[in-house]
Amino acid sequence: MWATGVILYILLCGFPPFRSQERDQEELFQIIQLGHYEYLSPYWDNISAGKKYLRSISLLVVDPQKRYTAHQVLQHPWIQTAGKNNSRNLQREVTINLERHFRSQRKKEAADEEA
Repeated sequence: MWATGVILYILLCGFPPFRSQERDQEELFQIIQLGHYEYLSPYWDNISAGKKYLRSISLLVVDPQKRYTAHQVLQHPWIQTAGKNNSRNLQREVTINLERHFRSQRKKEAADEEA
C-alpha cells in the first residue's frame, strides 16, 4: 500500500513524494524512512482534499499497522465516487502536472549547465 501511495502521489502531481534537494542518497533514504513529504505549489493547488487525504493520511504512513489496507482504500469516498461525480478530467489534470514538472526540471538543468 505504501507503493500505491507513492504512485498516487506521482500521478497527481508529476513527481515523487520523497526528494533530496542535494540529490544525496543517504539523505533521501532518511527522508523516506521518516515519511517526510510536502504538497508543493503549484502542483497540488488543484488537487482535492479527498485525494490528498487518501494519499497522505492513509497510504504514506510509515507505521504499516496504521496504514490503510487495500480494502480500506476501496471503501474511501474518493475511490467510491471517482469518475461518477468528477466533472474535471483527471487524465488531463495528471498530464498537465507531469508536463509542468518536467518543464521546470528542464529549466533547472539548463540553468545549472549555464552556471
